Amino acid sequence: MKGSISFREVRKVYRWRGRRRRYETLKGAFFHRRLKSEVAAPSEHVALDGIDLEVAPGEAVALVGPNGSGKSTFLKLAGGILKPTEGSVEVDGRVTALIELGAGFHPEITGRENVLINGMLLGLSRREVEARMPEIVDFADIGAFIDQPVKIYSSGMYVRLGFAVAVAVDPDVLLIDEVLAVGDEAFTRRCLDRLAKMRQRGVTMVLVSHDLDLVTTFADRALYLESGRMVAEGPTDAVVARYRSDAAGEADRGRQEDSEQRVVDEDRRWGSGDVEILGVEFFAGDTPQRLIPEGSPCRLSIRYRVRREVKDFVFGVAWHRADGTHISGHNTDLSGLVPRRLARDGEMSCVYDSVQLAPGEYLIDVAVHARDGLAYDYWCDAARVRVTSSVGWPGVWAPRLRWESSGPEWEDDT
Repeated sequence: MKGSISFREVRKVYRWRGRRRRYETLKGAFFHRRLKSEVAAPSEHVALDGIDLEVAPGEAVALVGPNGSGKSTFLKLAGGILKPTEGSVEVDGRVTALIELGAGFHPEITGRENVLINGMLLGLSRREVEARMPEIVDFADIGAFIDQPVKIYSSGMYVRLGFAVAVAVDPDVLLIDEVLAVGDEAFTRRCLDRLAKMRQRGVTMVLVSHDLDLVTTFADRALYLESGRMVAEGPTDAVVARYRSDAAGEADRGRQEDSEQRVVDEDRRWGSGDVEILGVEFFAGDTPQRLIPEGSPCRLSIRYRVRREVKDFVFGVAWHRADGTHISGHNTDLSGLVPRRLARDGEMSCVYDSVQLAPGEYLIDVAVHARDGLAYDYWCDAARVRVTSSVGWPGVWAPRLRWESSGPEWEDDT
């Protein structure tokens, strides 16, 4: 199935020889005749050991773990750059790897010529690359430098052009290795917005990053690697919490055996428990997603369990920024829905036709309560979502608008 990734009992071993000894060269052997006795024994490093993982089409998976845990090796195996020592790796569809952006550029030819060559190496025809050239040049934002030799480019220009080429290929699978840690704020903002739109199109993504806040807003699932072995795999929040705990030397705390078993801070959640919120997710179409392009539609899903039948109930949602600024609050009572009976488990969704918010991270409170305010389950910061945009917006409101004028003249005036 296009976009699927399958790792079955994958083991990757690097083998190398140690430091050369004084008689290991041909010259040393000729004069000292000690070549065989001085040959250094080969060494081995197990980068990955017994990895089993299935990634579904359209899913976003993050890899976390300390340096040297095997994350980059995983990406290179998925991208076909390396072959497993044991086991099998199967990837269906066109793959693009954002690992070393611009590494394949030839320094003596122009950026435009490099785009043509790299686009064709990534599987596009010359005609397809030329058709997408304006989009690539616009996204890279390097102006007239596109027709200059890349040897005079700054490192930022290299990265921007490399990213622009990679995402223009329309891959089924996108592999990302710390690329968002490189570049200025404007570049990072454009990258996130482009990735969010690719996720909405159903592109499968695997991300390696030490930015755990990005991981929790980007990925549906996470894999925690250490010394080449899988320590934990599951919902992103739970795996990141486990990794943070281990990194802080508190490995015995916060170990989550089931995605629906939570240790909840009493300051963030309270209620009688008659109705329990099981999970909160954002959807773009049928795909769970925590990156929402500004202006796009999405759906907030609230899964719940009824422990005792109630006839007086309200479902509510509140949005706020990380600094505590309240953005919006809405509930079923304000929307005119009159409760009759809540007796069985189910799902309640709040559908947004257009998310008209400025780019940034937002925290979501979700609640089920009686109309007089008595909480059955009130969960602060139950979910987080990052709104993306190719441009920055001050404030929090990003309305659909247009400018009209009768006096000023503009360059695009017709």
